[in-house]
Amino acid sequence: MKRIVLDHTKCTGCRTCEAICSFVNEQGEFNPMKSRIRVVRTVENQILRSLPVFCLQCEEAYCKAVCPPEAIRRQADGALVVDGEKCIGCKLCEIACPVGAIAVHPEKGVAIKCTLCDGEPNCVQYCYTGALQFLPSERVGKAKARAKADRFMEIVKE
Repeated sequence: MKRIVLDHTKCTGCRTCEAICSFVNEQGEFNPMKSRIRVVRTVENQILRSLPVFCLQCEEAYCKAVCPPEAIRRQADGALVVDGEKCIGCKLCEIACPVGAIAVHPEKGVAIKCTLCDGEPNCVQYCYTGALQFLPSERVGKAKARAKADRFMEIVKE
């Protein structure tokens, strides 16, 4: 299985990922409220920070475990998806998600979340800074370790 991985040092907060996600999933509508990825902004020490929040496709998915009608299922590619026909919009999945990556659609009243775009996430394809990557699960830890090692070497050289 592959996962979306974020390199927060490369994210500029441009929100292109939100725009392309809503455009693809909402048939041409650019609306961040209907996006499956959300850019959360915070101010820390008078510095604006942006962080995309997306489904981590958890192995032990709390959203799936608490869903009364069992509307959340895992596809063959490993992605968790919501069956809109079964979803009752109770928001238990929204409450259970540890990262806040699932929400109830403002008009349809059913849960929406990242489906990995059938193995080709558009948010990753259109992330011009390369902050979002789509990596095999076994490389996720290695990629993070490599980035930390590179950063450490930069600090040591200074």
